[in-house]
Amino acid sequence: MTFKVVNKYAQDANRTFVAIRQEAPYTAFDRVLIGDRTNETDEVLIQAVLGQVATELNPADGVKKLQEDLHTQAQEYEVKLAEKDAKIAEVKAVADWAVLAQVTDVDNPLDPTVFKRGLELVELGQIGKTYKPQEIFTLENPGHIEKFQEGKRIMIQVNEEFTYQGQPLNELEDLDKNGKIGIWKWIEPKPEKPSSELDTQHIQ
Repeated sequence: MTFKVVNKYAQDANRTFVAIRQEAPYTAFDRVLIGDRTNETDEVLIQAVLGQVATELNPADGVKKLQEDLHTQAQEYEVKLAEKDAKIAEVKAVADWAVLAQVTDVDNPLDPTVFKRGLELVELGQIGKTYKPQEIFTLENPGHIEKFQEGKRIMIQVNEEFTYQGQPLNELEDLDKNGKIGIWKWIEPKPEKPSSELDTQHIQ
């Protein structure tokens, strides 16, 4: 027997009406499926409708079919979730790289408010997490007193594989001296010399 989809439309965001027909012998089934399934193929929709009909006519077989369908949907969901997580990780990596490049550009110091906003985009250090070389995270420096709206966060740049165990800032500074990590804080730029103090040379 060969069924065809003769009508389908989303009743709302959570339900899709599907009508299928068979010519010989003439058979008609109209069912409402859960979810927006308007983008699925006719073959998939036909099987979904027939599966729902089977559940109604033979609950035992229908439940088995439903369990199989749910298992398949769960697997597809896990794949889509993994793809989504991978894309999020890619975006985060690019964002972290941009912050790292700007913060470590000592020749062009950031405006303090831009520095604050940049570090707010980077995740706070997670105790027990192992960071790979060139990864970054931030920490709050509660003892810091803001003068220019630069915020209280500092950036940690990992140079060697490093597991953050909640070390206080003074311990991290020792690791900074050893080169295992780099600590980046906003530093107030040195004031420019007044024009009267600039080095000049008399031209005759």
